[in-house]
Amino acid sequence: MSGIALEFKQVSKNYGAGIVLENFNLSVPKERIVTIIGPSGCGKTTILKMINRLIEPEAGQILLEGTDIGALDPVELRRSIGYVIQQIGLFPHMTIEENISIVPRLKGESKKQLVARTEELLELIGLEPSLFRKRYPHELSGGQQQRIGVARALAANPSIILMDEPFSALDPISRVQLQKELIHLNKHVKKTIVFVTHDIDEALKIADQIILLKDGKVVQAATPEELLKQPATAFVREFVGQERFQPVVAERTVASVMDNILSMRPHVGISEALRQLQDNQVRDIIVTCSENKFLGIVGIDDLSQRVSVTNASTTKVEDIMRTDVPSVGEHSPIAQVFSLLNNYHIVPVVDEAQRLLGAVTQTSFIKAIAHSFDREEVIA
Repeated sequence: MSGIALEFKQVSKNYGAGIVLENFNLSVPKERIVTIIGPSGCGKTTILKMINRLIEPEAGQILLEGTDIGALDPVELRRSIGYVIQQIGLFPHMTIEENISIVPRLKGESKKQLVARTEELLELIGLEPSLFRKRYPHELSGGQQQRIGVARALAANPSIILMDEPFSALDPISRVQLQKELIHLNKHVKKTIVFVTHDIDEALKIADQIILLKDGKVVQAATPEELLKQPATAFVREFVGQERFQPVVAERTVASVMDNILSMRPHVGISEALRQLQDNQVRDIIVTCSENKFLGIVGIDDLSQRVSVTNASTTKVEDIMRTDVPSVGEHSPIAQVFSLLNNYHIVPVVDEAQRLLGAVTQTSFIKAIAHSFDREEVIA
């Protein structure tokens, strides 16, 4: 069982109105983010609920790290699995600390352990413990509440976390930010995450492996890159929208459309920043620290609005830069940056240490793709 966290073996489920799964087989690798996608009614949520035995199969086995979950106590099983849902499900009458620590508390951990674990998790998800421990859910934004939901799922240190469309109710900016944070978070905590989504762009962005279902069967299990390069069937091409990227785009990575980009330090004054944007005839500029790590973006509109304000002479770029702009890696599939450019004028390209390598703008993307198709026509 080395390398396999979860396995479905000949699993069948029939609700009475029709077969949802029949002789279903699936292997989920350890310590990876696995997204399950497919049309409505294909069995996505059924699979998720079977893992924590909210739904029982009529036949077959589900093995969690080699153990048949049917032989385990359902309550203990659920306490050993993290679960994050769209509605979040925080208890409104409990503080953030009480919400996060509820499962470890049920398991009998001491008050000291609970406080330490809560503080550790709040720091991990980027919320200051001293500011958030004693707050209540209604005092948090939707994005902050969803972070608490993730922290609660991690509290009992489960090996596997189930996520059922956890970000779908959030605004686009919060959603992109949490997608990005989930990727970085799992590099640190190394959990097996089974993530159900209807959003193909979300699946392509966050997944180490994508499971595409149709009528209760696995049509293709592959990395995002493999799915785009080698769709198994016409249904895969139709569902993913593969035709948008073939024959040129799907085989390429962000590096092929990346451009060198102007950047500046956060302590630069806004008048100087505006001058640099105007001199270089660019709309946005990336802000980096002395180690060249990506910090944020500042645009010409942001600067123009602030430069006429009374205290503009003391205002720095760091005071007005936007930090919620997502970034991508140079080896990311081009489909990922394509979807982001629908909402952002510029997408920074960074390495694993968040050091700036370049950027993709709407203009650079269009020019690169147009040039590629021109070459294809010449070759043809």
